[in-house]
Amino acid sequence: MRSAFAAVREKAQALRANGKAQRGDVRVEHGLLKRTHLSIRFGKLNHCTMDENNPVGAKCLEDAIVPPGHRGPLIDRCQPARCSNSIITSEHLPIWKAEHDSLSRLRDQPRLPPNRRAAIDEQIRDVELALRKADGA
Repeated sequence: MRSAFAAVREKAQALRANGKAQRGDVRVEHGLLKRTHLSIRFGKLNHCTMDENNPVGAKCLEDAIVPPGHRGPLIDRCQPARCSNSIITSEHLPIWKAEHDSLSRLRDQPRLPPNRRAAIDEQIRDVELALRKADGA
């Protein structure tokens, strides 16, 4: 995400340097950000049972570069639907169901680009896995 914002800043500076945009022209940066299509998902709703001394099955550590001295899960890489250490409880279900509804409505947008639709389909599959996991199926 940092690289996307850096690219927008660089493009805006280049436009200013060429005289195509004035310094402080927020519309230019807003337009660039709008075309960037960032996808942000905040947080994971689950309980992690990872044993720091035996992290077998921890999806967050799979193929990850773990910072020196770090212990425990890498929260930003958490995959509740796919991790054997993840527990999804009844308290989490309303949020997961709302996420499914939200993604389904987004997927039904007629002007959605095919690559974005494919990414949303993958997110929907993950949410459905989490819901099945919570139901014990």
